[in-house]
Amino acid sequence: MANRFSPFSPLPVAPHSSIMVGRTGVPVLSFPNIHECLCFCASSWHASSALPRPERESPFRRLQRAKTNMAHACGEYGRQSGPLNWFRRRAAGGCGQHPTSTSEFSCFPNLCPSDALTFLKLIMRLLEVKFTRNLWILIRAVMAPPLIVAACLIAVHFAEAAAGPYRAPVLKVTDSDKSPGFQKAAAILRRSINESADPCDDFFEFTCGRWIAENPIPDDLTSFGHFTELREKVLAEMKALYESPVPSSSRAINLVKQVHTACMDIDAINNRKSLDMLKAVVGFGYWPIIHDDKWSSGHFDITELLINIGVSRGVDVFTDIYVTQDQKNVSRRLLSFDQGGLGLGSTAREYYLNETKYAKQLAAYEAYMFAKIKLIATDARANKSDASLRAEVKEILDFEKKFAKILTPEENRRNFTEMYNVFNLSALRQMMPLIDWNKYFRGLMPFDMHDYLDSDPLIIVSEPAYFDRLSKLLTATDTRVITNYILWRYTASWSLQLDERFEDIQQDFLKEFIGRKTKSPRWKDCNSAAGGRLSYASGAMYVRAHFDKRDRAAALDMIEDLRATFREILLETTWMQEGTRKYALEKAAEMQSLIGYPDFILDDGELDAYYENLTLADGDSYSQIVQKTTQWAQHKAFRRLLEPVDRTEFGTSSAVVNAFYSSVKNGITFPAAILQSPFFDRDFPKVLNYGGMGAVIGHEITHGFDDQGSQFDKIGNLHNWWDATTQKHFLNRTQCIIQQYSEYELPGINLKVNGVLTQGENIADNGGIKEAYRAYRAYIKKLGHEEKRLPGFENYTNDQIFFMSYAKTWCGHAKPEALIRQVLTDPHAPVRYRVNGVVRNQPEFATAFKCPLGSNMNPKHRCSVW
Repeated sequence: MANRFSPFSPLPVAPHSSIMVGRTGVPVLSFPNIHECLCFCASSWHASSALPRPERESPFRRLQRAKTNMAHACGEYGRQSGPLNWFRRRAAGGCGQHPTSTSEFSCFPNLCPSDALTFLKLIMRLLEVKFTRNLWILIRAVMAPPLIVAACLIAVHFAEAAAGPYRAPVLKVTDSDKSPGFQKAAAILRRSINESADPCDDFFEFTCGRWIAENPIPDDLTSFGHFTELREKVLAEMKALYESPVPSSSRAINLVKQVHTACMDIDAINNRKSLDMLKAVVGFGYWPIIHDDKWSSGHFDITELLINIGVSRGVDVFTDIYVTQDQKNVSRRLLSFDQGGLGLGSTAREYYLNETKYAKQLAAYEAYMFAKIKLIATDARANKSDASLRAEVKEILDFEKKFAKILTPEENRRNFTEMYNVFNLSALRQMMPLIDWNKYFRGLMPFDMHDYLDSDPLIIVSEPAYFDRLSKLLTATDTRVITNYILWRYTASWSLQLDERFEDIQQDFLKEFIGRKTKSPRWKDCNSAAGGRLSYASGAMYVRAHFDKRDRAAALDMIEDLRATFREILLETTWMQEGTRKYALEKAAEMQSLIGYPDFILDDGELDAYYENLTLADGDSYSQIVQKTTQWAQHKAFRRLLEPVDRTEFGTSSAVVNAFYSSVKNGITFPAAILQSPFFDRDFPKVLNYGGMGAVIGHEITHGFDDQGSQFDKIGNLHNWWDATTQKHFLNRTQCIIQQYSEYELPGINLKVNGVLTQGENIADNGGIKEAYRAYRAYIKKLGHEEKRLPGFENYTNDQIFFMSYAKTWCGHAKPEALIRQVLTDPHAPVRYRVNGVVRNQPEFATAFKCPLGSNMNPKHRCSVW
């Protein structure tokens, strides 16, 4: 046990004890277990005899003073007096020498039987617990040396009964560290916690209540938390880099700055209105809702229309087509075909299916469609009445509702074996003959890829039955409605490329749909747009200006610590058969780590080579730049079908505040932007880093073994490596998680968490914190002593600080409308349950905060997968 002290050492300070204020306001001693109680009492008696007389004082008198002055520490002894000193004299003189016991309570000396009652009386006086005469008689009758343990048990029991759930102790129990890193960490926690809340009832409120109260959601956002706060910081840093007038030595960085500059040229965009978009629509063969007199159903060609919107803006409507690693042979890439998405979001089908419940959102969406199309019609000088426009807008929305019904809900798409169906491209023509797929890909792919198409390549089709449903829907729908819908989705993709009138219309919609009060500042949107289009170039800007390579090394060290603890968990797991355990250990060992940034982005030559085929002219408008970067990205993606797979490919901008696990790479990725305060800092105490970033690292590691990641083997291939018995136990444990989270209801919006949709993230959250806690305790064991306390938090143990550090990662809140959208579409549970739902499954949390069994945060039954 950490901080073990000898009964013959100088004055002891019980590191795990505290004086708490109970429900009645009475100060009481509290110990986490009998061992610490016995050790503290026995050590105090022996240590006091070794001290100079003026420094001795009984804990009883000291406790009396604590009633009026709660700042005194247990270890500060005054002059000799009181019953404790009397008991010390009796122990030393009445029985002779008392060797240290070799029993489990190694620090407790053998005491005289005659002293046992005095010992219990002393404890009871300290606790100010009154007993009846009959209880004293019973204790006199049965008291004997072996029952000293029972005496202390009674004392501890009444201490807990008097004190109730854990409250912040009032006595300083150890020194704190006043270094800048500790001060910074303390400030983060200080502005977060609400000590008036009961951590055993609502740990999220205890850790985050103050932060939420003092940090309202900004008007241009729909949610706000520590993650959002850090993203806002990174956006501001990137703004300064984008706006710097100093040219870079890298052509690629100058290109991404050009994208940002064009996006910010709102005057030029206002002057163009929607004319660039209208020009494109006319080139596609007109939009019937606007060009009523020019569009002809006889010229309808769905393949040509889909090619045009794909080439122009990369818009997919009825299908989601992308290049991916072959899930059963990750050494190669294939084209993948999946079901399409919806105008309100790719996974937002519930809005369309429950029209009564989400009437407000659907009405806002319909009003947005009408307002935007009317404005486009005005720019086109189309002679369309409002009534005519409204009628056709309703037809578009009605069609999208039918489209939503043929989509498979996301919670039913978690079995990757069922979704892995390989065909030749020619077979797709039979599944959905309405589209000429060979023509479609020839229109999208660069010319040098046409030989690849001629080879009738293999493709992955996630949902073959979907294409049959889609064919039936399209066949039964008027071509005018289909054209109107496709071009609505195309025009909806034009956001920052249209003038401010369209921004105002969009804001009216988003206010109703997700609760955003005001428009986002354009510089934020342009930062995100530029970074999304040239992600490696934007990441290079950020890393070169703001990332310290020492953070990369520190993060790698933490990852290795977490990997080691996950290995321990696998070895301790009792429900795994040995063959499956062995392979799980191999998979964990093979998991690769990509930290901070890909090395090539720091080399101008290599970075520029990545963008060598992208050419932007000095006078290009923002809409022209969007089209050019879209085509460049598409061609680069298609060419990867012929290139070898690089498992170490980073795959994202280093300026992203997020972390990732890839099943097909069996790898975790931590961009540079997330490796900073408040989640991570080299100068923080380790307890903050392990509770914050350590839990995030553990979360990503555990994704390799959640309900989806567990379907892939150690090199990323889709392969069932589980024996039937172990898999049954695993599914039973995941079902516990599903049921637990499905019971969480969000007040005010009449929705419950979707336990099936969120199960993977919940498994990862629960496993991540367990791994991080173990890694921290392993660090302390190796260190040989506890870390110093945070200044101002001396009365919290470091175990308590660990869990507070974890919880503060998720401090945040959201508008009700945004929360509805999250519950319906997001595989992550709301932040309150990413805290409370996790800590209630950790017995170490209940021990740290002394939560009574059966309290909200210490349930009788827990869920645990890993």
